[in-house]
Amino acid sequence: MNNLKNKIEELKSHPEKAFGLIYPYILIVVITIGLYYVTNLGNIARQNLPLVAVTDTTQISVLPVVEPRTVPPIDIMEYSKANDEILAKGKETYSTICASCHGEDGKGNGAAATGLNPPPRDFTNKSNWKNGQKISGIYETLEHGIPGTGMISYNYLPPADRIAMAHYIRETFIPQPPADSESELTQLDQLYSLSQGKEIPAQIPVETAMGLIIEENNSVYQELMQKVNQANSDNSAGSKIFSRIASNKIQAMATLNSDKSWVQSNQRFMSAIVYNVQNNGFNSNIFKLSSDEWDILYNYMTSLF
Repeated sequence: MNNLKNKIEELKSHPEKAFGLIYPYILIVVITIGLYYVTNLGNIARQNLPLVAVTDTTQISVLPVVEPRTVPPIDIMEYSKANDEILAKGKETYSTICASCHGEDGKGNGAAATGLNPPPRDFTNKSNWKNGQKISGIYETLEHGIPGTGMISYNYLPPADRIAMAHYIRETFIPQPPADSESELTQLDQLYSLSQGKEIPAQIPVETAMGLIIEENNSVYQELMQKVNQANSDNSAGSKIFSRIASNKIQAMATLNSDKSWVQSNQRFMSAIVYNVQNNGFNSNIFKLSSDEWDILYNYMTSLF
């Protein structure tokens, strides 16, 4: 008993000895856990949750084709009040582009209204107008259209025609339409630059633009290839010199085609070739050309271009 107590006291005074005694047991536990982990690695890493396919709801809109045009300026204050001339123009425009959907009586019952969801606006009903019944609100609708409906943008119409049509709709169909304040008309003018007019640039879809670029570049490539083929089939001194100094003939032709100011003089021609040599289709053999060979090469290349 005393011997056991002495050993306990000895371990208390020398804890490193206690660690030495229990170390084998710790090692066994660690090895056991490691073996369990390795043998069950497939189950531990397994994904037990079902995979859910995420639907991509991104909508990519294509730019519409827009013809370039000039929008003439107007004085919005002069057009703020309807007169016989404005109403006549508004009726003409309405009958041409609006009546097929909204109907001649403005009730949304035109021949083209069938199948439209939501149905065309009934102008005689004063409720639930998207942008309101004022001149400024109707103009905004004609400018941008109403997404998600059959109402497209009519921003190709001159501002004067759109305002005239807004007056006609208000005077003919809307019961007691609200009037715009002077500040609302001023804001409309500032928002759409009505009193200044503007130039609308042409706009085409990206896909169309890329197609035009590819077509244009392809045309240039074919033209350069014709020059290369001509040089390859030519047995003249100029052609032989070109073959000697061009490591990539199509690239060399493209270099000369990118800026044709070199045709003006032999000196410019030399500068165009020497600049960025090794990266422009030409090689270091250009530095071995004699003055006469430069003249022959210059005359030959100008005949191609």
